[in-house]
Amino acid sequence: MVAVHYIDSETGGVVGCGFAETLPEEGSVVSLEGMGECVILNYWELRPESCDVYVRRMDPGEAAA
Repeated sequence: MVAVHYIDSETGGVVGCGFAETLPEEGSVVSLEGMGECVILNYWELRPESCDVYVRRMDPGEAAA
């Protein structure tokens, strides 16, 4: 399991956290409480067991890539 910290790419603030089986894929979509649907821009693997994931809130009507 990988500890994941979701970070708002605009503010730098942590907007969520959780655990995942694998590292996230850039361009995939995640639903975060209080943020709604967000697209994963990139991530920084801190250690094999944790990473910081930078996300951007999806605009209304924006389709996942």
